[in-house]
Amino acid sequence: MGDFRVKLAGIDIGTNTLRLLIAEYSADGKYRTLESGRRIVRLGEGMSSAGRLKDEAMDRVLRVLKEFAAKCSENHVDGIYAVATSAVRDAANGHDFISRVRNETGIDVSIISGEEEARLTMLGVSSALDISGHDALLMDIGGGSTELIMVSNGDIEFRKSTDIGVVRFTEQYIESDPPEAKDLELLEKAIEDRLMGEECFINLRNSGRVPAGVEFIGTAGTVTTLAAIDQRMMVYDPEKVNGYRMSRDGVNNILNMLSGMTNKERMDLPGIESGREDLIVAGALVTCKVMEWFGFGEMTVCDAGLREGLVEELYHLY
Repeated sequence: MGDFRVKLAGIDIGTNTLRLLIAEYSADGKYRTLESGRRIVRLGEGMSSAGRLKDEAMDRVLRVLKEFAAKCSENHVDGIYAVATSAVRDAANGHDFISRVRNETGIDVSIISGEEEARLTMLGVSSALDISGHDALLMDIGGGSTELIMVSNGDIEFRKSTDIGVVRFTEQYIESDPPEAKDLELLEKAIEDRLMGEECFINLRNSGRVPAGVEFIGTAGTVTTLAAIDQRMMVYDPEKVNGYRMSRDGVNNILNMLSGMTNKERMDLPGIESGREDLIVAGALVTCKVMEWFGFGEMTVCDAGLREGLVEELYHLY
């Protein structure tokens, strides 16, 4: 094959964030990043009450997807794998939106299940962190859902998608700015209820395997933001975020600090990007509760996730 190159794009249409990765693969299956984009557009705004995607939210997404399509065109990509997750999965008008995307941008989007999202996320995480030789529990906190994936020596033992989502839960439970104690108590109970409601989580917790010998790995915007706040990053640096370790006490300290601030005050904090300032409290609380529930004292942060998994999946089809 010589120095054969294939250029592939992954597009992740999330409930809160749109992500693009354009990667060029060499013959040995390693890739280098040509383009990487992330835009907070909040497609799932109001979804938890309306059950539909709002027109203005869809318009925001389409504007960005047109830019992503142009970047794919400029880079002469050989293939695009675009997926939509929780918000589009749950929306009554989700399929209409996907048709609009195809008509207006030329991008074919697949609506994937939470379980498939979990599998592809694991693929992305394993491209950035070595999880082949030990057990790991992966957590992917999204705007509309959170996936937990148990991996043993590189093989998935279980993958579960729950409706714990930072956009969904912020809209449902946080009514004040800054949040009142009762808002946080309701949110905490909702997280615990979801964890208690899944047999695979209870079995894992009762098995005696966690936390001993199991690495806890967090991915997606909430977790990478916590790592950026912890390192007081003025400019986000993926290399300093990927593989960064955070203690549960560290996450808890950040949660306590953030929950006492207004959205406006949080925006001035190094590490918080615009559009995440109102969601990060719910995200930090989810992170804390999951770590506490399973007994983990430390979390490894992974900068890679679903979009990296999309290009890896596409590459294996070539």
